[in-house]
Amino acid sequence: MTSFQIRPFVDEDYPAFVAVWNAVFEDYPISERWARHEDARYDGTRYRLRRFVAEVDGRAAGMAEFHHATYMYHPQKFVLDVRVRPEFQHRGIGSALYDHLLHEVGPLRPLIFWGMARETFARSLAFAARRGFAESRRAWESRLEVARFDPSPVQSNADAAIRGLRVVTVESEQSADPRWLEKLHDLHTAVAADVPQPDPYTPMTVDELRQRWLENPDYLPGGHFLAKDGDRYVAESNLFRAGNPPDVLYQGITGTRREYRGRGLALALKLRTIEYARAHRKREIRTWNDTLNEPMLAINVKLGFVRQPAWITYEKVLNHDEGGNG
Repeated sequence: MTSFQIRPFVDEDYPAFVAVWNAVFEDYPISERWARHEDARYDGTRYRLRRFVAEVDGRAAGMAEFHHATYMYHPQKFVLDVRVRPEFQHRGIGSALYDHLLHEVGPLRPLIFWGMARETFARSLAFAARRGFAESRRAWESRLEVARFDPSPVQSNADAAIRGLRVVTVESEQSADPRWLEKLHDLHTAVAADVPQPDPYTPMTVDELRQRWLENPDYLPGGHFLAKDGDRYVAESNLFRAGNPPDVLYQGITGTRREYRGRGLALALKLRTIEYARAHRKREIRTWNDTLNEPMLAINVKLGFVRQPAWITYEKVLNHDEGGNG
């Protein structure tokens, strides 16, 4: 049996954190800059994050963490994540990291644990099942090859959808409208509340929106499109850099205020994001949609996005005797 030790994560571990992540998720590589930015949302008071490192001969073989889901916050509900480098799997490291998480999170009296795995990750699915996690929902990943996209079948509908409105970007609004941030926050609060997820949506404050989006090193203000009715933002669709590979973009949220739905604004704005990707010589756009979000799935199919393996959200409901000591 492999000898290893588990210790708390420290600031100097970020390069190792990125290395472990990229070894496990080869198709979704991250940077240290991105990891530090994501961690900055956990202030240690309301939103908690605890991370641990499993070392073999001084090398990070795996990492595990629990944290609050900031977009659906509850003080006793946590996301659990365990990652072990492929060459160190099947040595008991993942099991030990999971047990360590249970011990550390126990004093917070957890009610629910969530975890995620792609449906092709057979080992992760089995790991979750053995520990009492059950499938809660699925989100489809879809990808669009930008160079092969032909807008002509949907262009007339998109033009009709925005008739009487203006399409602007966050980049242009930052200099044109002194109230752009307040108005963007109002729009995002309205549309994000209707995105399917396991628990009710927790709205971001203006400062949280600034930190999570505008200060995100991969955020593209010129790729964040807004439909504007008079002085009011009524729909949005945005993009983020993938970082690596550099010719891939991630689609963020696409949403429309309830009273403006049914006229095709989401399709029209997604068309603008594809035009942006083409103008910037990007190869691919990747997006994720909950299987319950049928309207957005239909739009992606219409635009030619190709469905990939699903990401599964797992859930474990605990009683107050669980989650602490084994």
